[in-house]
Amino acid sequence: MQRVALISQDELLHRRLEAAGDGFAALSRISGPLSDLARELATLKPALVLLALDDQHPAAQAPEIMSIVTSVDPNLSVVALGDSRNAQDVLSTMRAGVADFLEREDAVDALREHLERRLASAAEIQRGEPGAFSVVLNAQPGGGAGLFALNLAIVRGRKHHESLLVDCHLPASEAGAALDLTPTYTMADAVRDAGRLDRTLLLSALAQHPGSGLRLLPLALRATDDTSLSPEAFLQALRAIRPLFRETVLYAGGIRHPLLLGAVVSWASSVFLVSPQKYTALRDAKDLLLSLPHDFDVRRRVTLVVDEYSPMINVSPEQMQATLGLERVVRLPAARDELINGLNLGRAMVLEHPNSAYAAAIQGAASGEAGGAEPKLGEAVRRVAQRILKRPG
Repeated sequence: MQRVALISQDELLHRRLEAAGDGFAALSRISGPLSDLARELATLKPALVLLALDDQHPAAQAPEIMSIVTSVDPNLSVVALGDSRNAQDVLSTMRAGVADFLEREDAVDALREHLERRLASAAEIQRGEPGAFSVVLNAQPGGGAGLFALNLAIVRGRKHHESLLVDCHLPASEAGAALDLTPTYTMADAVRDAGRLDRTLLLSALAQHPGSGLRLLPLALRATDDTSLSPEAFLQALRAIRPLFRETVLYAGGIRHPLLLGAVVSWASSVFLVSPQKYTALRDAKDLLLSLPHDFDVRRRVTLVVDEYSPMINVSPEQMQATLGLERVVRLPAARDELINGLNLGRAMVLEHPNSAYAAAIQGAASGEAGGAEPKLGEAVRRVAQRILKRPG
């Protein structure tokens, strides 16, 4: 019987959850101050933690609680229980890193199903290695960010011949065409299946590229697809999916919702910001970074990827890096013809041209090998930076 810790002072909720877990879960309630939480968790050694949101433990306290739980066991999953109609609570707890958000007033049978699924998922994750989660952001729509994410996912997955690309390119994913795949299962399907998402379901539902082992989960297959998923539904599905594969890459595409962006970058082991060498892209990249949570270490955790790098453009990668305040930069050489031909033929660039400069740059990004020198602003980019800083708003 697996141990479950409930952080709550609600005795009635405790009894309902005990009934839900009868026969497979031993529930222990932790109702003391947060200063005792780490000690109680270390003593109990639960397989799962339930956090009941109430006046004693509001959603705003979730980051502090998650920090305590992680200090005890980084792989320990936390599930929040509250009012699922409160979007702010759902987003706040998801951003803090909870594994799921359950309706506190659900019937006992529904709670039992949730507990069984969560404990099975926790056991599966503990048996495997923790997966890496990379997020690719783009400064502006278009450009090569989507294909960068695709090739990055292939390279990152080579070690285990397994990776997942969640492709939020709009109006529709191009990754299927680039891999000669015809995916049928989308993020909307994953949201619909959120209550039963597991590795077995996804392995059977997702399109897989035989040459690399990459699996593809697109947001949209056609420009006419409905992509109006709520941020909380998207995060709930993604939170369930991301631990199930050794390597997961999310291409965020046009996602700009602050809480959604804040959640995915806070989960990420690597964040890449793709931008061409032009003023408007640099301006938009600056705005995007400023929209991330104030406690997110942008300087150290974001790598700038300069798309279609040319030494003839007077705004250099190092100068862009300095303007954005980032430690690392990757130069992605121009390969437009090869990338489009590969897309048309269904052959990924890093597989079709493994010895190319483009493939070498992707490998460098995947392995964390990037330039880190502290650059100085040249006169041209100083004027660009001043334009960004002086513009209204």
